[in-house]
Amino acid sequence: MDRKKGIIFTILLILTALFIGFVAIMQHNFMNPDFAANEDQDMANATNNRTTSTNEDDENNTSDQSNDNKDNKQLEDEEEPEETTFSTRYVTADQLNARSGPGADYDIVGLVTLDQEVEVEDDGNEWVKITTPDFTGYVNEKYLSEED
Repeated sequence: MDRKKGIIFTILLILTALFIGFVAIMQHNFMNPDFAANEDQDMANATNNRTTSTNEDDENNTSDQSNDNKDNKQLEDEEEPEETTFSTRYVTADQLNARSGPGADYDIVGLVTLDQEVEVEDDGNEWVKITTPDFTGYVNEKYLSEED
């Protein structure tokens, strides 16, 4: 009888450990920003595949190949590094939050004020990386001016 209890206890212990490991892995994926980006890309690919699957079989094979080629070209275009320019700019807002990443959803890392001089890394996106003597962060480019 004690042996059966020991086996059952061991099985329950292993299942509990597996469940905790599963929850930890899923939590990591949920909090990982790359996970959300990949999920959006997968959704776009699935939508693309559904629209092409309505074509006839002969056309489907040809269109899938051309769509794959287009998708590959788009991915290559996206992967090409954009030209980054460095400059000194001035803040045009009374107070502007600098974020830890390029978007309003990121944490605030610092505050810059009107006419404050900042070093800017501009890669052509809406959000640019700024550097001050106190911190480095991201702000929306529309709140910066090249003139003092």
